[in-house]
Amino acid sequence: MRHFLLFSVLIASSVNAVEPQAFFKEHCVKCHGEDKQKGDVRLDDVSRLDLGLWQTIYEQVASEEMPPDDEPQPTDAERVELKNHVLALATEGSGPSATGFRRLNKREYSNTVNDLLGLQNGIYDPGEYIYDDEIDHGFDTAAEELVISNELLLEYLGSAEKSLRLALFSDRETKPESRLIDVNTRRMRGGSNRYVTFSNEHMLLRVGGKAKVYDGEQSRVMTASGNYKITVTASGIDRDRYPVKFHPAEGPLKLGVGVLQETAASVTSQGTLLHSVDLKDHEEQTFTFDVWIDKDHYPYLSFVNGSGKPITQVRSNIRRRKIPKSAAKQPFFGPAIRVTEYKIEGPFNEDWPPKTFRTTYDSEEIPDFENADERQQLIQRFANRAFRRTVPVEVVSPYLQYLNEQYFATKSWHESFIRTFAAMMASHDFLYLRESDDELDAFALANRLSYFLWSTMPDAELFALAESGAITKPAVLREQVERLLNDPRSERFSESFVDQWLSIDTLGSMPPDGKKPEFRAYYRENLESAMREETRLFFSHILNENRSVREFIDSDYSFLNQGLANLYGIPFDGGKQFERVVFPETAKRGGLLGHASILTLTSNGVETSPVVRGHWVLDELLGTPPPPAPKEVPALVPDLQGLTTVRQQLEKHRSEAACMECHRRMDPPGLALESFDPIGRFRTNYSPDQLITTDSEFNGQKFEDVEGLKTIMMTQLEPFARSLIVKISEYSKGRKLELADLKTVEDILGASAAEDFKLRDMIVAIATSELMTRR
Repeated sequence: MRHFLLFSVLIASSVNAVEPQAFFKEHCVKCHGEDKQKGDVRLDDVSRLDLGLWQTIYEQVASEEMPPDDEPQPTDAERVELKNHVLALATEGSGPSATGFRRLNKREYSNTVNDLLGLQNGIYDPGEYIYDDEIDHGFDTAAEELVISNELLLEYLGSAEKSLRLALFSDRETKPESRLIDVNTRRMRGGSNRYVTFSNEHMLLRVGGKAKVYDGEQSRVMTASGNYKITVTASGIDRDRYPVKFHPAEGPLKLGVGVLQETAASVTSQGTLLHSVDLKDHEEQTFTFDVWIDKDHYPYLSFVNGSGKPITQVRSNIRRRKIPKSAAKQPFFGPAIRVTEYKIEGPFNEDWPPKTFRTTYDSEEIPDFENADERQQLIQRFANRAFRRTVPVEVVSPYLQYLNEQYFATKSWHESFIRTFAAMMASHDFLYLRESDDELDAFALANRLSYFLWSTMPDAELFALAESGAITKPAVLREQVERLLNDPRSERFSESFVDQWLSIDTLGSMPPDGKKPEFRAYYRENLESAMREETRLFFSHILNENRSVREFIDSDYSFLNQGLANLYGIPFDGGKQFERVVFPETAKRGGLLGHASILTLTSNGVETSPVVRGHWVLDELLGTPPPPAPKEVPALVPDLQGLTTVRQQLEKHRSEAACMECHRRMDPPGLALESFDPIGRFRTNYSPDQLITTDSEFNGQKFEDVEGLKTIMMTQLEPFARSLIVKISEYSKGRKLELADLKTVEDILGASAAEDFKLRDMIVAIATSELMTRR
């Protein structure tokens, strides 16, 4: 109500209300006036408009969604004038947002714990013990989505304690001695007796999937964290024991080496695969692997590309009469990995104290726990790093008291520090990012910047600049943005943002039917992961090379491996590795609309839908999602008998008055993408008797196919660029943009347009603007 009254006053006083009212009378009140209110919106009296509706008006006019294409259009100058009116209202009328408290999401939590404690990234995941974030809509950085509960706090406490026990794995002052375990293959364990054979001379492993084999002695468990050397001598055997080929039918057998935690209910109970190598058939090779193994973990061996359920292949071949029925009751003699030597040596800790000690304690030496002043300094230093700011004494004091209480209970300073640090890591000071109402202070700014581009806590340089206050200086801030973008950790931004922006994190939720011959390549070529990788590499390339965002709409290249090249029908001489490939002129693959990831996630695994694909274009690319369909309107059901074309079904659906407005804009891009099947192959027919037609009209211009659609979008690039600026900003800020933010968006858009909308420049502009420096 406050915003409603405030805007009424402003319209009457600060801003000339006649001009927007004249605009609405000319272009809007026919559908949003006294007699008719489409979408329950009425614009014949500007004094009745509230803050939210003004923002909607701005977005509709800026994106050129309104007025509809078939209505008289305002001039560019009139659009700009109305937008300026709204922005002026926002400048005068918007108050500050509520105080910002955003919880770390699961991936940020994992990265932060690893960096805080110096743990090995990629081997141990602190977040695996935490419930998944439940994000209904938007990015996983959205504060309103990141709720917390008592159960979740207990999960954080348990994860923190486990992480600290891995980091501070010993209370000794001297480093542990190395030992050599020459594993007796007869005493190895794991897998099923049907698929694994242990003997004095060798171990035979015939099953893949989750099967793991390991030293059967208790000594297999490492008593100290460190670097270890694993030596394995192995070969592939029994590729031809049956009259038919068993999986893997082609290519070398792959031996894997990974790490498991001893406790069955541990966070890493599924194991982490660290290395895999190709084996030669009937020719032994010796491999040496240098791996990091945490305390209470042990190494395992696996058949990486072996069948997880060989019995299904046996039964299938029995039904096909390729092998006798007796094979179902006999031991399986399919492809196997033969291991004749398995040794574990270590730990090799070159430095003592190890990295995890030095990082956690923020000290180059083992602390003197008997010294009260040093204990206080340890708690203070850990609090500063864990809470990501200079922490006042009154905040630290309760933790120091808790430390002393734990020592009284345990008589161990080592154990007491683990428990105290765990309590600090389960506190709101650690789990939440604190931001002020208005302009961010130096620490809040450093934190926002670091979590935006690295998804983790600030490093030492950012901390120092925050402590001195220099990070708030524009030149220093820009320098730091460039530094963070140049760091490999910025790949975390590229991956997490593109996955959520384009919804490729949903890829695989409705996979194609592998029983249908036309979709078998999806599984045979491991196309799901390849599709996702293509889109990630494409985004990273445009960012790292500072190329124009117009290449998201159309480009003459992408990043392919052999499987994707086969799917696209593109000549390719590589293998499983991705390479930048320039498309032939006849290919219709340029830009995101040609990516199999997008085309597959907008299908249901059986058929395509212009409505779903068109909705994706409007929502993810242009940031103008149509409203949900009215409840009284029946869903569009595909004609599985093929008696009518998709276009005919859509035209009938659009004849409903309630459907016409949304489908008018949503269907054309979806129809253009009908030239791609459910896994992204180009096609011209649904069936031998049913041709695909892709021509339509978008933004008042006619097009023939997807290339024509992209041409229209390329000539009207501002709506896409504006949407991208908004989405990157919302990802970084952890909240939806408000009307008061849109003036800065327009400033960035204008500057970006003058430089051909280069992506890296756009991100730097966002990160150094008020969108970053203010709540």
